[in-house]
Amino acid sequence: MKYILLSATLFVSAFCQANNPAIFNKLNTAKDPSAQSILNKIETKYANQGVIVEFELEFEKGITVYEVTLFDEQNKRFIELIVNAQGKVIEQEYEQPELDEEDEVAAAKLMKQKNYRMHQLVKSISPAPPYYLLESQLEQDIGITYLVATFITEKGRHKKAIDLATGKNLPLLQWGN
Repeated sequence: MKYILLSATLFVSAFCQANNPAIFNKLNTAKDPSAQSILNKIETKYANQGVIVEFELEFEKGITVYEVTLFDEQNKRFIELIVNAQGKVIEQEYEQPELDEEDEVAAAKLMKQKNYRMHQLVKSISPAPPYYLLESQLEQDIGITYLVATFITEKGRHKKAIDLATGKNLPLLQWGN
């Protein structure tokens, strides 16, 4: 059983690493707006409705889409959007927060209190070009509320984080991809 699990883990890890160049090349040759410009557009359009707690690029059947989750403090709910590669909302759902989502709610409240915008924080921690944003998410762990973003460059995936309380970059000691 141990060997099956280890083999499966190694296969998935190798598969993810093998896909990095393909993902980078697909994004590098696309004529669509950048993920960061779409993040900015959604954040501006929904500024009065909520704070983005997660932004994720996905490929569904070869089509680029973004999953965006906002926290609407006024109505105490999450707004989940599916956005196409041009930045148009193609699906929208509402969900009540679950018990294990208290961290996202607390992080969203701190973002609003500090008057932070996710696209600005992501820009402040972005690597040197060329790079593409794959995901950004608000987190809270061991008393630290932060934004973590995953980027892809020619050399692979990279994660960076920023402390929302201090505005300083956080060292990432060991992160999986």
